[in-house]
Amino acid sequence: MSNRLAEMRRRAGLTQDQLAEAAGTVRSQIVKLERGERRLTVDWMLRLAKPLGCEPKDLLPPEEPATNALPASPWALGPGGVPARDLPVCGAARGGANALFVDQGQALEHVYRPAQLAGVANAFAVYAVGDSMEPKYQAGDLLFVNPNLPPVKGCFVVVELGAHEAYVKQFLRQSDDTLVLREFNPETRDLSFPVTRVKAIYRIVGSWEGR
Repeated sequence: MSNRLAEMRRRAGLTQDQLAEAAGTVRSQIVKLERGERRLTVDWMLRLAKPLGCEPKDLLPPEEPATNALPASPWALGPGGVPARDLPVCGAARGGANALFVDQGQALEHVYRPAQLAGVANAFAVYAVGDSMEPKYQAGDLLFVNPNLPPVKGCFVVVELGAHEAYVKQFLRQSDDTLVLREFNPETRDLSFPVTRVKAIYRIVGSWEGR
């Protein structure tokens, strides 16, 4: 999958070794990313953009982002009936710890809108990161969110707990003071959060496998 990593690295005046050290990885990973042998996920873009002094979206190809390879929906048409990428990808929600979530309106990129989000003006998508929801979701999966649907027992949600913190979990129940969620890996367990920590609960209505 093509990307602009090598171009942006040279523009920043960094060697592959220097970029690897700044991003906390090794040179072989940078080589694979630049050659397109490894997928440039949102997680990688966020790690690499800072030492490169650019925005994460600057690492994507200008016309055909690798992560946008979704089938076009007839409900997402631009002028002249041309399929349009109009659904914002607003960040990455982790299945495990150290979560990151970019608020709506600060899109990293745009993808084709699936049929189930036709006409939902405030819909968005996030990338799953981590492995705590396997086998339901895996790292790199694109999760489609309808903020207007209330969560129901057994559905899957993105729970935002505050600035730069969000998690993909299964919704079990919510009382006046406690939210109870479930994760699957490395073992099934239930997690409780005080409602006072919960900024928002977004219902997942579909996904696309990014592998």
